[in-house]
Amino acid sequence: MKNEDKINILLVDDRPENLLALEAIIERDDYNLVKASSGEEALKYLLKYDFAAILLDVQMPGMDGFGTAKIIKAREKTKNIPILFITANNMDTEHIFMGYSLGAIDYILKPFDPIILKAKVEGFVEIYKLKQTLIHQANALEEKNKVIEYMAFHDGLTDLPNRRMFNDQLLFKLNHAKRMKQTLGIMYLDLDRFKYVNDSLGHIVGDRLLKEVSKRLSASVREKDLVSRVGGDEFNIILVDTDREKALEVAENIVERLSQRFIIDQYEIFITTCIGLSVFPYDGEDSNTLMKNADVALHRAKEQGKNKFKVYHSGMNMQSYRTFLMQNDLRKAIENEELELVFQPRVNIKSGKITSAESLLRWNHPSWGAISPSEFIPIAEETDQIVEIGKWVLQKVCEQIQIWNKKDLNPIRIAINFSARQFLQKNLIEHIQQVLTETNINPELLEIEITESVLLGNEDVITSTLQQLRKMGIKISLDDFGTGYSSLNYLRRFPFDTIKIDKSFIDDILNHQNNSKAVIQFMISLANSINMSVIAEGIETEEQLKEINNLNCDEVQGYLLSPPLLSSDFEKFFVNRSKNPFVFREEDRTKMTTVHLSENTDINDDKKFKKDVLDVALTYIKKSYSISSREMEVFELIMDGLTNKEISEQLFISEHTVKNHITRIFQKLNVTDRVQAIALVYETFMNEGNTLFN
Repeated sequence: MKNEDKINILLVDDRPENLLALEAIIERDDYNLVKASSGEEALKYLLKYDFAAILLDVQMPGMDGFGTAKIIKAREKTKNIPILFITANNMDTEHIFMGYSLGAIDYILKPFDPIILKAKVEGFVEIYKLKQTLIHQANALEEKNKVIEYMAFHDGLTDLPNRRMFNDQLLFKLNHAKRMKQTLGIMYLDLDRFKYVNDSLGHIVGDRLLKEVSKRLSASVREKDLVSRVGGDEFNIILVDTDREKALEVAENIVERLSQRFIIDQYEIFITTCIGLSVFPYDGEDSNTLMKNADVALHRAKEQGKNKFKVYHSGMNMQSYRTFLMQNDLRKAIENEELELVFQPRVNIKSGKITSAESLLRWNHPSWGAISPSEFIPIAEETDQIVEIGKWVLQKVCEQIQIWNKKDLNPIRIAINFSARQFLQKNLIEHIQQVLTETNINPELLEIEITESVLLGNEDVITSTLQQLRKMGIKISLDDFGTGYSSLNYLRRFPFDTIKIDKSFIDDILNHQNNSKAVIQFMISLANSINMSVIAEGIETEEQLKEINNLNCDEVQGYLLSPPLLSSDFEKFFVNRSKNPFVFREEDRTKMTTVHLSENTDINDDKKFKKDVLDVALTYIKKSYSISSREMEVFELIMDGLTNKEISEQLFISEHTVKNHITRIFQKLNVTDRVQAIALVYETFMNEGNTLFN
């Protein structure tokens, strides 16, 4: 056995014959007996070896055993080594007590009994072995804990930090940014169509692709930044001390890097990504808000197509900046009584009588006037305000039905549109029941209208909710029927009373090449066969009405019959239609106060808004801030949301030149980034609007 594998025991005595005697008694093959003739020599050996035990003579010239023991116990490395004092049998009690107080484990008297001495040394050795085993186990456990901790905070496939580590680091870096008054960028990445790589080439190729993507992402950022994999094909990035302009440059670089081909085995793979960005403190001051807003920005980027990136803070074009301002105003809309309900009648196509109506929400903004639901409802859903607004709508519809009942109007069913978030709220059934009880409304006068998108991913929960609503007597209708992927399956699985044929089919009903008429006929026949009624919405021409009439549809809804009406105007229309069924005279409709907010009107209003702002406000800013014509060309493209690269391609100038133009524009406007520049344009338009248009 090698000396380094043996157990070291230190023998200390000034007399050689005593050392030889000790050695002869306790010697074993697995012991390495180190002999010292003085306390000073023993201390030197203690610096060199790790001892299981020390046999120390008390009475030695120079440094005696007590002095040596005192130093041994004072040293951190040696204080736990057991000391066995060897002394003459005539020591008094005081000296024995001193030895114990200095840390002695035991005494053995001269002349010592070989059996007792050997047994005591072997006991110390066993304790030493047990201690070494425990130390080894503790070290092994520590190493395993390090591995477990690493695995807990890193992705097993890519070796990148995982979601847990990302969340911890985000809090740490966010607090540091707050203390240092720095900006902090957050990126949320999602690979486009990655699922098709897994489905077509297999998960092994997909996993290798993810590893290569991770390498490119890590190479696209600085060492102080953090790249993490938080899901299957989802990545988060923290950009330290990074403002919007720098974050956009990083995003553009990542998009370009990932768009280059990947070679995996014999496959040449091209993949793209969409990126959502949020920046502290502009887009949120806590981690949850920043991550939520980055996720919102990612969804907006995906809506624009593949290989896109988007900053949350509304600032990539004028309309999105208006959306940002609208979020805050929407929170106060109910309190300020800015929301309003209008009702669009549905008419039985045979009798010409109004059989039901759809309630639609309008927002009368104090600055912008009437705002279309297509503009503010998505904002309400993104910001979780849709539940509160939905409760308001339910309450007001039931109150309106109650008012009409008191006026002895023939009761008709009123439909309310529900979003997915509303269906997933707790105690929905209890809340509806409470409102019905408070307003004393017959549940059969209420209809819940949902779209196919509401059902996606929530089938079990929504099925249970719909069945409870049906038991209460509330009618259920499926809106936009035919536009989804599982429409026929939904009819089988869910308890619908009515289906509404989507407007896109009605718009195309006269186009015989697209077979829309045949599809509509099939829908109506199918619904009739399973005892469901059919409503054709979006009827805008006599020709469309005639075709639908020939197909035996039950009810129709659209601007040909009536646009959405305020409650007072709806009453007049209802009474008139009751007396004169199926009257479509233009003069009857134009006498009423109506709210015209069709999809085409929304688009035109939006275009008009952008044109007014960009043509008028920018002209004013150009003169006020002495912006050159070339700089104005760049500025207008910034307002349209183009990146530096896209601006350079459109104006046929280098990206470096674009950056120089932007820098000069920002200096003249006294702003630091695009959002502040857009805010300046918007504020100029709002503050100087009357002057600019006069």
